[in-house]
Amino acid sequence: MTPAPRTLPLLTAVITVAALELLRLAGASGSAWAVLPVTAAAASAGPLVWWLGPRRALPAAVAALAAARLLVQIPAARAEPVVAVAAGLALAALLLTVRRLAAGSVNGPGRAARAIALAVGADVALRLPLDLLDPVWRGGAAGWLWALLLSCLLVAGAWRLWGNAAGSAPGGGAELALLGPALALYAVLLASPAFVAAQGGLSVPAAGWTIACGTVLGVWALSLPQVSPRAGGIAGIAAPGVLAVAVAVFVALPAPLAAPAALAGTAALPAVLRRLFALPRLLTGRGALADLALAGCGAAVGYGLLVLPVQLGLVPGLFAVAAAAGLGWSATRTGAAGAVRRLGHAFRPVLVAVLLLAAPPLLTALRDGPRPLPTDTAGGQYRLLTWNVHWAVNADGELVPDAVADVIADSGAHVAVLQEVPRGRPAAGGLDLVTFLERRFDATAVWVPGADRQFGNLVLTSLPVTDSVTESLPRAGGDMDRSYAAVTVRLTDGEEAAVVGTHLDGGEEPGPRLRQLEPLLAAVGDDPGAVLAGDLNARPGSREMAAVAAAGLRSAQDEIGDPERDTATTPPRRVDWILGGSGVAFGDFDVIDSDASDHLPLAVTVYLD
Repeated sequence: MTPAPRTLPLLTAVITVAALELLRLAGASGSAWAVLPVTAAAASAGPLVWWLGPRRALPAAVAALAAARLLVQIPAARAEPVVAVAAGLALAALLLTVRRLAAGSVNGPGRAARAIALAVGADVALRLPLDLLDPVWRGGAAGWLWALLLSCLLVAGAWRLWGNAAGSAPGGGAELALLGPALALYAVLLASPAFVAAQGGLSVPAAGWTIACGTVLGVWALSLPQVSPRAGGIAGIAAPGVLAVAVAVFVALPAPLAAPAALAGTAALPAVLRRLFALPRLLTGRGALADLALAGCGAAVGYGLLVLPVQLGLVPGLFAVAAAAGLGWSATRTGAAGAVRRLGHAFRPVLVAVLLLAAPPLLTALRDGPRPLPTDTAGGQYRLLTWNVHWAVNADGELVPDAVADVIADSGAHVAVLQEVPRGRPAAGGLDLVTFLERRFDATAVWVPGADRQFGNLVLTSLPVTDSVTESLPRAGGDMDRSYAAVTVRLTDGEEAAVVGTHLDGGEEPGPRLRQLEPLLAAVGDDPGAVLAGDLNARPGSREMAAVAAAGLRSAQDEIGDPERDTATTPPRRVDWILGGSGVAFGDFDVIDSDASDHLPLAVTVYLD
């Protein structure tokens, strides 16, 4: 086997890992308009072949990707256009690599599909011990070490390909545009541990193991000798239908069936990709270079069609099912040539996939121990913090969960009430902030989804929780679904304190918020020692705050803080509140200066009378 064929499967996997990281980074740091530079950069596959020739285009694209991956590791360089171009380069490099690998031999399509599936498994195995926070956001020695390793692997692959005399594969391959929806299905839905966990009510480790098992099954199916050379094997025939059903079930019936659907989807998608990579060139009448450019554009747009609705909080089912059906239709049109291979060689990828199952727990064991939130509440007092964390994304588009954790720790809060807490949201780079904070503080996390199951409200505490309630609020014509989480904690001297956290409608009309306040005021009305906290999206003097005052609740900021101080920064306004009944007193109120969100944290000491 020549150096290039030996290099291509590994290079495909490395590029896929880099592509997943950069696409998540683009989703977190960019706006919807970022799809334009992503598309333009992805379309560069065609011009690169025209400019450098078919033999040099692939190594040049891979080398450019290595430089881009190093560049975005620098925080100051992570501007939206730079990140978007880097993500587009990753798509272009992946398209060129898969095109050459799939056309290199009769086994090429299966090898390309296995490489991508293994890369997805490796990506999940790497991120689980890191609390789903990509190394690009971590910085420091660990982040730079990973960036250098990834870039060195890319450069080494580019060097080997540059010195190889083999030319590129013939044909344009515009049908490879379906790589975009496939990566979106992996990155946003089926292989996103946070999204699977949020959809199905699982823990993040359980979701990660489900995805890893699906990866092993998919690689196993592709590593078996093909049942029929013409049909591409039973797995190749059944996979499109399995994938379509899995995605439909995943979106339509998320809670009980998210894990089985993710397992089926991650197992079936490699087989679908294998059939896709074996397709003949799609004839456009414009030539191979135009087909390559079209493939790059299609991959970027196809990815965006799946991700943007999720980013906007819309149900992605229609797009997901359409993509799955498109993959299935394409995959069943033609047969892929297969070959019976030696089982020992065929199962090497399966062994690698199985080893990925062991990586998360082993790496997790190396993580620093948690630092619990304070638990000393002697004297019937506790410190409370409320904060809209804006998905843990700051004003510069940086994902900053560590900064969120530092603010909570420095505040001395016994109970933290947080809003807009992400769980697998593309705008937060797939981060699960619930698990991140729960592990960081060894605390009890009571989370309730709002708007969709990708972000919501969280109450976090290391105090003993004697009772917890999570409920939906009436939408009442508002902008999205809203909810609240209520906990009762036991203090040192045996007293019990009730805390309710919420995030109300953000529209201009007060009607939805007034309707949503009704169950909240009822929840705290019978307990004079209860505290209601959160982003109410209501300003001083509004009808909503008049209803709160009429219910007997008092504002901590108005009593002992600065009533003129805004609690949100973009635009400046006061919409965050800590409200208590007649059985509590407030002390040491503070609006904490932090640039980790577009809201400022509020902290106060609550005394039970």
